[in-house]
Amino acid sequence: MHSVDVVGVFAYGTLKRRQCRERCWPVAPKKVVPAWTRGSLYTRSDYPALVPGDDKALGELWFYDAKELVQVLEVLDEVEQTNQPGLDDLYRRVVVEAFTLDDHSLGSVFTYHYAMNLIADGFKKIEPLDREYVQWPE
Repeated sequence: MHSVDVVGVFAYGTLKRRQCRERCWPVAPKKVVPAWTRGSLYTRSDYPALVPGDDKALGELWFYDAKELVQVLEVLDEVEQTNQPGLDDLYRRVVVEAFTLDDHSLGSVFTYHYAMNLIADGFKKIEPLDREYVQWPE
């Protein structure tokens, strides 16, 4: 299901600390650190969506040991509507590279990319403008 070298989960939206789904994590993380990954970040009134792209999307990396990560992914897949029998994916769990804020690689991590039509679903792209990072909420 996942490789032992995946160190955690990159959260960029409602699963971040102090956001509405922070309590969805089933296990306390070993640690949470600010991090970024490459992607294009979109927003609408209720939540964000990340897709492949070239911006630096800011978020948090939640670290878990391998045993805990299995349980975390089962819960997050349900929260993010990924791999649920009989349902279309709202998000897809993918592996990306995450980086510290001083651009050192943190390795391969899981995150969730939006799987539906962004524009039809009312999202608008968050542009970097003069900032180094794109983030949600803006």
